[in-house]
Amino acid sequence: MAKLRDTISRTFAEFLILPGRTSHRTAIDSVSVRSRITDKTEIPLPLLSAAMQSVTGHELAIELAKQGGLGVLPGSLPVHEQADMVKKVKRYRSGFVCNAMTVSPHDRISQLLELEGHHGYSTFPVVENGKLVGLITEKRYHPEKDASLEVRQKMIPLSRLITGHDGITLDEANDKVIESGIGALPIIDRGGNLKSVVFYKDLKEHITYPNAFVDGEKRLRVAAAVSTHPEDIARAEALVKEGVDFLVLDSSDLYSDFAQDAIESYKRFRKPLIAGNIVHTDAFEFLANLGVDCVKIGQGSGSICTTRRVKATGRGQATAVMQIAKARDSFFSKTDKYVPICSDGGIGSTGDMAVAFALGADLIMMGKYFAGFTESPQPLMERPFKVIANGTDGISYVNAFVKPYWGEASARAKNIRRYGHKDSRSFVVEGVEGFVLHKGSMSTQLPNDVFALKGSMSTVGRKTLREFYENARLEVQTTSSHMEGGTSVIK
Repeated sequence: MAKLRDTISRTFAEFLILPGRTSHRTAIDSVSVRSRITDKTEIPLPLLSAAMQSVTGHELAIELAKQGGLGVLPGSLPVHEQADMVKKVKRYRSGFVCNAMTVSPHDRISQLLELEGHHGYSTFPVVENGKLVGLITEKRYHPEKDASLEVRQKMIPLSRLITGHDGITLDEANDKVIESGIGALPIIDRGGNLKSVVFYKDLKEHITYPNAFVDGEKRLRVAAAVSTHPEDIARAEALVKEGVDFLVLDSSDLYSDFAQDAIESYKRFRKPLIAGNIVHTDAFEFLANLGVDCVKIGQGSGSICTTRRVKATGRGQATAVMQIAKARDSFFSKTDKYVPICSDGGIGSTGDMAVAFALGADLIMMGKYFAGFTESPQPLMERPFKVIANGTDGISYVNAFVKPYWGEASARAKNIRRYGHKDSRSFVVEGVEGFVLHKGSMSTQLPNDVFALKGSMSTVGRKTLREFYENARLEVQTTSSHMEGGTSVIK
């Protein structure tokens, strides 16, 4: 006989956070949103982009990491495409670039132009037999008139270069980069062999984005999704080879024997493993005991997910976060290992973000939110929208810029492997597709939304997310209260 639980599935929009006393210590500029993504690793901005083709590509992953968050590249892509995106993120910004692309002094300028067009670089160390002999930048030659010349004829020779010695600190190297006025500092050993390069653009990025989520070599961090299917072990190998920082074991329901087999396989790569999705405490304890580093929560809570209507399985996202946050704290008290939880889905506003953190989420993953940014991988399109004037019978149309958006379980994605279907003809659709309004660049909008989140924490009088969770007071609001707050929509 089926068991009926006393708990009620609630959503973030059903809650309001009661104000507290704001102190000088908790003024909005003093509030921190730093959190943990694993027991030992902090993340400056605890926001992750969903592993969806309509949401996360290398451009969005780069911009999000610069802001302090983490992009998760979708596992529904072909392996080589996903691995190539990892490579692009990891090569974007570095401290000491140990694998800098070099050219020979005997290469033609035309060959250099091809490298620029293919890789996007404009500055190259010139190396012969492993030894640095010069440096060439795009400012040293005319792309048409000099195309037939050799690099040696236009390069800055070693005798005129400022170089760094192998073992120099990054701070010392950055000072020398500025001194050189060239934009790049080659690092050589005593034998004149090129060891690495420090670029001015990386220094400038560090100043512009001091809270970027970077690894020990100052490279941007990136995550990539894998599945429970055995063939994805080869996918993980390719991702690790390109330097991926986190593997995300991504499944619509990870409380399974298949999950256990996959986790045991992926742990051998010695990369932090984020695993999900689950919605109740038994599943959390199952994954935590298997040794995953972070657990992802959510089933049917995404804006394009129809799992609850199709299968009647899942849980209200607020209830799932509340319950699993208690299980996380209990697990920590028993084992002294903190397993962060990531709330995936159910976010419709910055207020929902605040409620999610107040209920105990360490991190938030979002799809629709990120899909509307310029940096998301889908093309910008213009579409007409119907506007009904309030209080009149008049209907008009306005054009707006949008981006395509679809779920991994939609008919468009037909992600058969992920959902365990054997045949595309029997694929059960658990998602929809549509458009999201274009919001502009992430670099402009995201800081504003983070400021709104900090405003919620400041209003409650709490300086950190942990304090926010431990001390925030929440109430369930009625539909009338929801409407009173100005959140009703007239259609």
